[in-house]
Amino acid sequence: MAVMYKATKSFSGIISMKKGDEREIKDAEVAKDLIRAGYVIELADESKPKTTSKKASKKADKDGESDG
Repeated sequence: MAVMYKATKSFSGIISMKKGDEREIKDAEVAKDLIRAGYVIELADESKPKTTSKKASKKADKDGESDG
């Protein structure tokens, strides 16, 4: 099953995305690092409920507002 991610800000490296881009990241370690750094968020899979803490959601919202 493909896991899709959305960029919260533009970045470049092994994977490059611009803010708002959505794509599959096949390398789980890369995806984990990008999430940890705040560059991407995992998009909800409609077949399973998304489990995200309020703190993480607020941080993602705050980060998105400051880039505009």
